Amino acid sequence: MTKQLGIVVLALLISMGAQANHLLPDSVWTFKNHEEHHHTEANEIWLSADRPGAGTGSEVLDKGFIQWETGFECLHTQGTHLLAMPTTLFRFGLHKRVELRLEYTGEWKIFDHPDANPATPDEHLYTPAPLGIGTKILLWDHQGGSLEQAWIPRTAVLCNLGLPISKSLAKDLPLSGSVDLLFENEITEWLSLGYDVGVQWNEWAPAPDIFASLGVNFEPTDHLGLFIESFNLFDPDALNQNTGKTYTHCHINMDFGITYAVHPRVQLDAYAGFNIYNSEPSMSYPQNYAFFGLGVTWLIWHPK
Repeated sequence: MTKQLGIVVLALLISMGAQANHLLPDSVWTFKNHEEHHHTEANEIWLSADRPGAGTGSEVLDKGFIQWETGFECLHTQGTHLLAMPTTLFRFGLHKRVELRLEYTGEWKIFDHPDANPATPDEHLYTPAPLGIGTKILLWDHQGGSLEQAWIPRTAVLCNLGLPISKSLAKDLPLSGSVDLLFENEITEWLSLGYDVGVQWNEWAPAPDIFASLGVNFEPTDHLGLFIESFNLFDPDALNQNTGKTYTHCHINMDFGITYAVHPRVQLDAYAGFNIYNSEPSMSYPQNYAFFGLGVTWLIWHPK
């Protein structure tokens, strides 16, 4: 009887182990089968995060997938620490080529010296941000990144609309939005080149800003990722406060970071960066600042 019970228990353990391996998500990091976004390798990482970095990846979540990306960023300039907290992005896979996005980032101001606080009734330590609603659509995928087609970039379009969440925000910034084209070339299985270009606008601005980024991604293992990028903003209708004339404002930055998947569905990240050039410093675009951030990506749900 004891021997029969042991055999039954062993069979159940084997069955549970096989089922657990079956439920583990596959990886999309190496993109060996982009058409289905699924792999046959077991126990690999199923993560495709847009954070960290200013540039956005061209990958789209599969249908039914739900992913949460959050963290904080600290920027120091002119005796003030600006905390972007929380930086929160929810991504929902509607189709293998379409995802829905909800995004929010508030800003806290922390002054180095208490007497340096210039707060007035119109300026608070916490500044709310618009609620971002958007979608990312995969336009072109070379289905596996063969060497013959490696020069053709994977291409996606990202559209965002910013909606005010308070009366004061509705007064100062009623509507805002952006449209970006996202490109990525997979040079090898562990090296890729990403580049984005787009426009950012708000209701009171006479002309939209132009955004551009260029980044190199290095993934030596399924768990570890490294990147370095330059992201730049150009305002073609900026106003010079001294002369009263308009000019093209240029704002150039550099950042670099690391990601590590501690679980098939959880990835940690850290990054840092600094301002390289600013044609005219202001409160919105200060000069000679540095920033760093920490974050986590969690694949909450997948239908497999």
